[in-house]
Amino acid sequence: MMSMPVTGAVAEYRGSRYRVLFGNSEWYALRVDCDVEIPDAIARGERRLPPAGTEQWAKVPISAIDGVVDIRVKGIVRGEKVSLQSQLSDGRIQVGFVGSPAAAEKLGLEGDQHMGWIGFFDPDEFSDIQVEETRRG
Repeated sequence: MMSMPVTGAVAEYRGSRYRVLFGNSEWYALRVDCDVEIPDAIARGERRLPPAGTEQWAKVPISAIDGVVDIRVKGIVRGEKVSLQSQLSDGRIQVGFVGSPAAAEKLGLEGDQHMGWIGFFDPDEFSDIQVEETRRG
């Protein structure tokens, strides 16, 4: 499966970057495989992903995190700019789109012009991928 950058927060921990799945004011759950050693982990677990996948996480105190970076990823699909939101276990990318109903229909998206549109595309359907990183203070 081709890995694609997607929008979301990543934590920098001991020289590596891990996607932040969820958290609170005291800890973050970092997306890590079960064989990755995380010395500061206070808990480990997994969450289910549709349609039949799972992803493992490690809960790490915020005090052990070196930094957090917010990532925004945009790309072009069939001539329209979309936001790359997540990568599914089957490799497809979930996108968000804000635009006209005609453009959304052309892309085969679901949703509406008030709440936005979503859809799923194979990684090879994207062009002009742009990644913007903003470090949290």
